[in-house]
Amino acid sequence: MGRTVRTETIVLWLCVAVVAVAGLVPIAVMAVESFWHNGHFSLDHYRQLISAARFWPLFGNSVWLALATTTVCGLIGVPTGILFAKSDLPLRSGFVWLLTVPFVLPPYFIALGWSRVVARIGATSSDWLFGFGGCVLVLSSVFLPITMLLTFASASKVDGRLEEAGRLISRWPTVLRRITLPLSAPGILFSLVLVFLLAIGELSVPNFLRYPVLPVLSFTQFAASYNFGAATAAAVPLAALAFLGVFIESALLRNRVFTFRSIRGGLLISLGRWKNFFAAIVGLVSIALVILPLSALFADAFSLTAMREGLQRAGASVARSVIYSAIAATILMTLGFLLGYLTRDRGQRLVNFLTLALFAIPGTVLSIGLVRLWNSPITWFVYTTPALLILGYTAQYCAVTTRLSLAGFFLIPKTLDEAARLNGAWLAAYILCLRDVPLALMTAPPGGDPLPARILTLMANGVPPLIASLSLIMAMASLVPLAILARVIRAQAIPA
Repeated sequence: MGRTVRTETIVLWLCVAVVAVAGLVPIAVMAVESFWHNGHFSLDHYRQLISAARFWPLFGNSVWLALATTTVCGLIGVPTGILFAKSDLPLRSGFVWLLTVPFVLPPYFIALGWSRVVARIGATSSDWLFGFGGCVLVLSSVFLPITMLLTFASASKVDGRLEEAGRLISRWPTVLRRITLPLSAPGILFSLVLVFLLAIGELSVPNFLRYPVLPVLSFTQFAASYNFGAATAAAVPLAALAFLGVFIESALLRNRVFTFRSIRGGLLISLGRWKNFFAAIVGLVSIALVILPLSALFADAFSLTAMREGLQRAGASVARSVIYSAIAATILMTLGFLLGYLTRDRGQRLVNFLTLALFAIPGTVLSIGLVRLWNSPITWFVYTTPALLILGYTAQYCAVTTRLSLAGFFLIPKTLDEAARLNGAWLAAYILCLRDVPLALMTAPPGGDPLPARILTLMANGVPPLIASLSLIMAMASLVPLAILARVIRAQAIPA
């Protein structure tokens, strides 16, 4: 027995070491180098950054954009999540998956779609899109599923007996206000903090919509100006914000395990004559946030010429995206399985903090750290190959497979068939790797860019039909595994 425990401990720490080498060590190296100038300790990079006239406006823009996005996601996502979890709203499953679509696509797809919408309206109407308002609209569409799904999961976990007791003396609004929402509050707050951290580190949407934020500054200093000192100095505040946010998240999450159950059974609010009204409201939100921009984006793709050129230009990139994502998802599933199994009884908080911190770290920051760590003659076999990108995927998304696997293990005592649902962790990791933009853009080897990076680089000079056809190909590559994941979840329940 003692030998088994010791073996499990060794394997656990080996897995933690793999995750740390993949993500934590590059961040640490980058942070140390930001204090190193001309061979000695120095604050010159930070003095130059802070004294620059544009730093504080960019930092303020980043914070305000993240706060506005979080507010919109909270105002829409929390009521929607409660509605899906606690009512007999028609077509709930369909609405859930439709509203999830923007999150499984590269974030700039919604921005591209809205640019096509305003192009059809007229150039004079585009001022609102290319700026703060457009960024809030797009990022709210992209990150709304996080708040919606985590609210749904939290509300679904509320003990129905408490709500039934509340219904004996109160109406549903009072039960929701005094029982359901307070018990769901940790999960809801966790989702809002997560949205804030993801929004403050977003690169592709502000870059496309020409809204100046700190991640864009860090990226341009790194990729365009080759000013590594300025790039790392701009990246460190983003990393610090991510770690601070994860401290808050850890306090909210603790050892909480979210379980997404199929939309059936349980104590539900009967909407009665309000069914059609609420369904219409959710339908309008779905049209505005998902159907309208994506329809405008893909409309230009439905021609033989555009599709033929798109397939010719995307062929190798699509194959690379699928292969890289599949390899990374397999590694992530293995790590997640082992970490989930080994931390059922101990070490959960450490692993949760480490993996959540790396998930919240902006992709630009992690990419800079990876390049600074592995860019040397000794480690060329990593730096010049897809291994660097796969390391980035492993660090960024290990939190997802670990949490999914951990929740799956909590369900195993009920029925061993629950273990099959761990397949959902592989699909989730695959989708997230496939849609990733910063890592694909900054760490892929020369000539080996995945499709999201290829589309982003072609957007500046590519004609709309070509961009639309490439985007449609990318969307199909993402939505097929999402449909499979939906079937896995619909079986009975999925851990998360």
